[in-house]
Amino acid sequence: MAAAVQENARIPDEYLLSLKFLFGSSATQALDLVDRQSITLISSPSGRHVYQRQGLTLPRLVSNS
Repeated sequence: MAAAVQENARIPDEYLLSLKFLFGSSATQALDLVDRQSITLISSPSGRHVYQRQGLTLPRLVSNS
């Protein structure tokens, strides 16, 4: 799938339908965030990757120890 997207810079309809079937409305919402360029890839020095939604503030975890 990644190769098809990189070649054409778009996701074929059959892949979009598969994503919607597997993930429901979450897939549509996630793709909308990608279309609006609201997702940032963060890479650590160790090579780990995480995607972060821009403008989203997560609650802090507080330890009682």
